[in-house]
Amino acid sequence: MSRSASQRSVNLDLPGQAGDAMLIESEFCGPVFIVGLPRSGTKLLRGLLNRHSMIGIPEAETEFLPHWHRDWSRFGDLTDRAQFRDFYADVKDSAYFRYLKEERNHDRSWEEWHQRCANGSLPAVFEALIRIDTGMGDGGIWGDKSPGYIRHIDLIRHHFPQARIIHIVRDVRDYCLSIQKAWGKDPLRAAQRWVDAIEAIENQPLLRIRYEDLLEDPKTELSRVCDYLDIEFEESMLHLTQVTENLGDTRGKVGIQTQNRGKYLDVMAPKLRRRIESLSAPTLVRLGYPVEGHPTLRRLSPRRMALGQAYDGFQLVRSDVALRGWLGAIRFRWRIFQETGAVERLRAGKDS
Repeated sequence: MSRSASQRSVNLDLPGQAGDAMLIESEFCGPVFIVGLPRSGTKLLRGLLNRHSMIGIPEAETEFLPHWHRDWSRFGDLTDRAQFRDFYADVKDSAYFRYLKEERNHDRSWEEWHQRCANGSLPAVFEALIRIDTGMGDGGIWGDKSPGYIRHIDLIRHHFPQARIIHIVRDVRDYCLSIQKAWGKDPLRAAQRWVDAIEAIENQPLLRIRYEDLLEDPKTELSRVCDYLDIEFEESMLHLTQVTENLGDTRGKVGIQTQNRGKYLDVMAPKLRRRIESLSAPTLVRLGYPVEGHPTLRRLSPRRMALGQAYDGFQLVRSDVALRGWLGAIRFRWRIFQETGAVERLRAGKDS
C-alpha cells in the first residue's frame, strides 16, 4: 500500500472536538483507540476497521489499563523473565484474558509475550500483547476497542502520546433503548452518563463520528477514519464477513444494518423520551440530533445515580449467570469493576 512520504495536515474541525488542523505523521503504526459508551456502535466500528489490511484490533475489550497504571511499579522489572512470568500469573485472570480463553479458545504463552516486548514499560508490554492477539505485524496499526476508556483519555495520552482516538457516539434515545434491551439497565442513568461522558471529553483532540452517519454513509465515515490514521481507504472495509454484534436487535447479523437507527421514534414511550431529553437536550442539539420543543434541563441526583448503579450492576451479573453461574458472574463483573478504575471513582463520589 502506498503512503505519503511526508507529513500532511488533516482538518479535524468536527463537532465537539479541537478544530485546528492537525499535523499527522505519514508512518503512524498505532495505537488507535476506539472509545464510546457500550451499545453505541463500537463493535461495528472495530469490525469495519479490522477489514483493513493495515489495522489489527482484538475482539475482546482490554479495559485493564487503569489497573495496570495503578499497579505497574508493583510488577517489578518486566525485562526479567521470572518477574514477567509472575506478572502474567497476576493478570491472566483479567476479564480480557478469560473472555478470549473461555469464549474464543485463544491463548498465548507468557514466553511468547515476553519475547515480543521491546522493553519492560507499560506501553511496550501492552503493544506486544495486542500485536500477538491480533496477528498484526510490526508494520501495521495496532489498536484497542474498550468503551470504558472514554473515562481515561488522559491516561491514554500519558502512556501513548502518539495515540489516535476515535469516539463513536449514538443518539442517546436509541442508546438507552439498546442498553435496556441488552442488559435491562436503567435508561435514565444511561442518559445521564451519556451526557457526562461526552461533556468530559469535549476539548480532547480526537475524531468523533456518529453511529447514524456510519450506518447511512459508511464509505464517507470510514474514509474520514482512514484519513485520520493516514492510511488509504480500502473497499474491503465496507463488507463484513463475520458477525460483530452478540446482543440487541443486530445480534447474529452480518453486515451494516442500515435500519438500526431512529427506533426511539416508534418504540420509546413518550414519557420516557421526554425524561431522557430533559437530561440531554443541549448535548443532543450540539451533536446534530433533533429535539422537539425546548425541554427543561434537569440532572439526576447523586442518590438517584447511586441507586441506578446498584441496579445496573445486578443486571450485568444476572446477564452472565447462564454462562458462568452466579458466583462466576459476580467474580467476572467485580474484576471488570476493579480493573476499569470504577472502585476509585466510586470512592471519589463519582458515578462509574
